[in-house]
Amino acid sequence: GMQRNPGAHTIEDVLEKALNKAGGISDDNFGDMTKVSWMRAARTDKGVSAACNVVSLKMVLEPEGVLDRINEHLPEDIRAFGFVRVTGGFCSRKMCDRRRYGYVLPLWALDPSHSVEGNKRQKASAGSAPSGAAAGESERASKDELVSRFSAILQQFQGTHNFHSYTKGKEWSEPQAKRFIIRWRLETFELNGETYVKCEVLGQSFLYHQIRKMIGMALAISRNVAPDECLQIALNSRKKFNVPLAPEFPLYLEECVFNSYNKKHGHLHGELSRDRFLSEINAFKRAMIDKNIVESAEFNEDVLTWVRGLNDGLYHFSQWKKWDEEARAAMPAKAKKAPKGGSAGEKAPAKEAVGAEGPKEAEKGPDKE
Repeated sequence: GMQRNPGAHTIEDVLEKALNKAGGISDDNFGDMTKVSWMRAARTDKGVSAACNVVSLKMVLEPEGVLDRINEHLPEDIRAFGFVRVTGGFCSRKMCDRRRYGYVLPLWALDPSHSVEGNKRQKASAGSAPSGAAAGESERASKDELVSRFSAILQQFQGTHNFHSYTKGKEWSEPQAKRFIIRWRLETFELNGETYVKCEVLGQSFLYHQIRKMIGMALAISRNVAPDECLQIALNSRKKFNVPLAPEFPLYLEECVFNSYNKKHGHLHGELSRDRFLSEINAFKRAMIDKNIVESAEFNEDVLTWVRGLNDGLYHFSQWKKWDEEARAAMPAKAKKAPKGGSAGEKAPAKEAVGAEGPKEAEKGPDKE
């Protein structure tokens, strides 16, 4: 994981030690991150990678060559790409107004016709299969349909919603359960004869496990394990539902965005953007993240194991509508009245004011996946 945690081996611990050995943090300030105003733009849990994150701190830059010295003291799977001067009082967490994450899945995981029973997955037989050019066209159409449907499912999360069922430790009534999803975008790529789907989500901030639960719910619907209505039920009901938690290893932080800061202060010291380090970031991503996700021998088998456990017997999707109706019937009459623009039992979401720190509720909550 990224954030320092007593007793745990974290990226921040390794990075702080490297900065100290390189002379970027003095011995007097080492061990107390508050002395150097240390803050990360986004947190990542154990098992979740980051192609690019941003840490803000007060750092010693002399003598020259501090970046090379930092990397000399870092393992090969942690790299410092560069540093940028910012305004006084800058805080990477508060000034980051958007985070972009990626999640990679094998295409077959979206396909309900792919059986996952037994020890191996296989395409279910559906009568006489086409051959030659017709088979190729049929396969492409099937792929496009799967990706299009999965994209449509994920796009239902866009906008402001109450994600209390898509996280841990939050109730419907808590303002921090509200989150604003800007965009889901999907693309496919081929590797070693297998088709993969990269699911990219852009949002202001994310709750604990939120992205993995959105993916888990979308997979349950895509594979026809859960009715389509379950996604909206879990968003709109006061009742908390057991939403599937997708595996952590295909998830990675892609980018931290500072649009508002750049518009206001970019002319002073230059814009804060990964673009100036993009070639190094992409090389690192290919060498470390891609290798550990899609190029690992265990990737498809690990996804297969998870998909095999995705069933109605465990999650009771077929009962969700009834349970939601029972929960609404038990609510006081005043609470049942549907507010303007919302469904019964749901408060109308506050208007979004996207600034450097995001909406009020996002400012208080964690950005963690």
